[in-house]
Amino acid sequence: MSAGTDNESMPRKRKLIEVALPTEAISRASKADKDRKVGTIKNIHKWFAPMPTPAWRALLFAAVVDDPGDEEKRADLLEIIEGLVPQTGASPSAEALKRAKAVLAEQEQELPTVLDPFCGGGSTLIEAQRLGFPTVASDLNPVPALVTRVETQLVPAVLGKSPVSGDDGTFEGTTIDPMSGLFSDVKYYAERVEKEVKAKVGHLYEPVQGGEVVAWLWARTVPCTSPACGIAIPLYSSPWLSKQKGREAWLNPIIENGCVRFEIGKGLDADIPKATKRPGGRAKFSCPACGKDISESEVRDQSENFGLQLLAVAVDSDSGRFFLPEPDHFQARELSAPEDAPDLEFSNNTKQFSTPLYGLRRQADIYTSRQLHMLGAFADAVTKVPAWVEADGGSSIQAKSIASILAICVSKLAQANSSQTRWKIDARNGSSYVQPGFGRQSIPMVWDFAEVNPLVEFGGGWMSQINAALSGLKTLPRDASQGVAVQADARIAGTLVPPASSLIATDPPYFGQIPYAELSDYFYVWLRRAAKNMHEDLFGTMATPKVNELIANRWLHGSPDKARQYFIDGFTEVFSSLKKASRPDLPLIVIYAHRQEETKDGELTSSAWDALLEAMLAAGISVVGTWPLHATNSTRQVGQGANALASYVAMICRPRHESAGTMDRRGFLQALRRELPDRIKPLQQSSIPANDLGQAAYGPGMEIFSRYSRVTESDGSPMRVRTALSLITKALDEILSEYEEDFDTDTRWCIKWFEDYQWETADYGKAEQMAHRYNTSVPGLVHAGAVRSGGGKAALIKPADLPAKYDPTTDTRLTVWEVAMHLSRLIEGKGPGTGIDAAGELLARARTRPEIDEDTVKGLAYLLHNVCESRGWTESQRWFNNLVSSWPDLQTAARVAENRGMTTEEDVLF
Repeated sequence: MSAGTDNESMPRKRKLIEVALPTEAISRASKADKDRKVGTIKNIHKWFAPMPTPAWRALLFAAVVDDPGDEEKRADLLEIIEGLVPQTGASPSAEALKRAKAVLAEQEQELPTVLDPFCGGGSTLIEAQRLGFPTVASDLNPVPALVTRVETQLVPAVLGKSPVSGDDGTFEGTTIDPMSGLFSDVKYYAERVEKEVKAKVGHLYEPVQGGEVVAWLWARTVPCTSPACGIAIPLYSSPWLSKQKGREAWLNPIIENGCVRFEIGKGLDADIPKATKRPGGRAKFSCPACGKDISESEVRDQSENFGLQLLAVAVDSDSGRFFLPEPDHFQARELSAPEDAPDLEFSNNTKQFSTPLYGLRRQADIYTSRQLHMLGAFADAVTKVPAWVEADGGSSIQAKSIASILAICVSKLAQANSSQTRWKIDARNGSSYVQPGFGRQSIPMVWDFAEVNPLVEFGGGWMSQINAALSGLKTLPRDASQGVAVQADARIAGTLVPPASSLIATDPPYFGQIPYAELSDYFYVWLRRAAKNMHEDLFGTMATPKVNELIANRWLHGSPDKARQYFIDGFTEVFSSLKKASRPDLPLIVIYAHRQEETKDGELTSSAWDALLEAMLAAGISVVGTWPLHATNSTRQVGQGANALASYVAMICRPRHESAGTMDRRGFLQALRRELPDRIKPLQQSSIPANDLGQAAYGPGMEIFSRYSRVTESDGSPMRVRTALSLITKALDEILSEYEEDFDTDTRWCIKWFEDYQWETADYGKAEQMAHRYNTSVPGLVHAGAVRSGGGKAALIKPADLPAKYDPTTDTRLTVWEVAMHLSRLIEGKGPGTGIDAAGELLARARTRPEIDEDTVKGLAYLLHNVCESRGWTESQRWFNNLVSSWPDLQTAARVAENRGMTTEEDVLF
């Protein structure tokens, strides 16, 4: 990254973040943080699309420290940042923090307040406190406001206090920890809460012989629409209960007396009966009695007649897990819902809330009656905790801290105790487990689900939620000063701090992709019941605020255009307010991770990027730099075809000076062509996923655009941000196309053929005609291992179809194309002799040849990804994106291969 033109009339020191950042180290730590399942702040409470904590740690430090202007001193600062972001994604060492804080202390007599008006899960503020910054957090949504209040305000207030519960204050039996008193109290009062709940609803959870119930597995039922049948069809998607070796178990439906009941089948010898769910994502089922297919429309029409049927009971014993059919006397089936069940209705956004399509319109409808009684009992018991704590001699702040953590755990308990909870089979070992709701940012219709036993210490139970939350709280800093976290509209967040006093750092909502408020009502109904008396300022309404939520919610505003304009107008106010609060010598850090969602006639439409940038520019904010930070594996499910990036783009912003000049369209295009190539090169060198390159390129492109007060079209009208983004995209296409000059002639032919036919066969004559243009021949391309021909046809060979035995050191007609395709084959391969290590060894061998430059191979992957993306070739797009994303690992594997000495030619089986 390089900074844009400085429009300040007076010189100012540039901050380190405007000059250099160790993006590879930050990205590695961010990926590791995303992959960690325990011991992160994500364990405290669910929030949507959180920014990884290592990234914030690095960005905040670099935003305050001056760039020294000296390479050696700058390298020292970058080394300190690398120490702040361990490769494991864990918190930094005490020594690393000490070094960072010493640098901050040398520069700042008093650190600025870090202000985040979209606090979410609290990662910005937690990492600010870890570095010693005072913090102010706000969010319009009470759920993140409470979570962040607990993390940054209540926990710091009780650090070092002796436990009320009488524990000796040791943590994990070794050393005194400032949090040990709080942790002891949380566990003690959690057990008291559980004892009270057991007394109230424990009789609803009947025991079984031989072990402890961990879950009841349910399916919704619908009457068969055949007049001659009419049985209640259990709607379930898989017969499998467990695939663990030696413990295989499955559902065996038995038709008896006009009903379906289930026995438990075991082993692999028998024919496994199919589930009633038909293949595909729609609600299509088949009757196990008469075989009639039930369409989605028929299921919807029958929604008033939905029932529930118990499929099996999962039981853990000393000898392992086993499954039982429905008990003869099962009281829970006849239990009615409590009168005080939450009756909030779901959104009319059927894209992310599909349960209303099937008659489940209220929050209470996605719970069993027993779950509603149980969650209400836990919430009501938590309301008593403050009085218990104070009666035991604790202070009011201890009472509030302990009870607030327990209230959060009630909310976590709801995530694992509704019909959104699924029974899953681990693909690695076949064992079964419970998967809580919100695997995606939606509330889908789930037909078969697991009802967890909340009174056992199994995943999803009360004490497991306590332990998980404590594992997250354990990662908080031990020397944090007490922050402030409030519920407030981001439009006025700048007034929460003195003018010109703060470092603004925020990860704002992603346009219209996540309906935060509507989703968090799921948690709010239980948090409010448990915590409204402790946090009256947060829980004064029956539901989360939605009218003022700053997302482009077309379901709320009536149309996409109105929703988009609402987003722009709202964020213009936000950035105007934040600009007043920002300390003049500090940049603003704004994170964004959104993909362009649709195109029309080459024009970008419904763009989150242009809406956010338009608001920033309207508020007088310029982008002066960007950093793409890879945070997730790009092969993840949400990464393909979804509006989410594998990279976060950190935009470094400053107020645009009033004297900023204007530029016309021609001048802007010239600046793009002149400056963008040098800005794109570092992105590619960092192996940014190819999926994200186009979005990351918006950053440096907008640096150029936003340095001017206005860019004018040929008719004198102001250029729209949408147009600027389109021009940036076209400039990137030109840059990627220029790669062809670096390729050998065979590779250039392959690129052109791929653009026209991908992997399809075409006429041999056309192939030969094209070959003459590139001074090559089809027989030569066949000899090079890139093309197959016969019967008057020719086609490129897919990576998966290339020969397994290949050694580039002995290839007599080596091409960049062939190396790239073989690398892709090995990365995508599943069998022996494939994978990153094998691909790394092939790369090590290839780069011994003078005609192969590894940056050129990677450049080819970027170019081909761009071709695939523009043509909608998703599978090939994924292959080339994975090749680019794997590049750092490939280089590491190649170095390992070189250091150990590569295998002999006879042993090469890539």
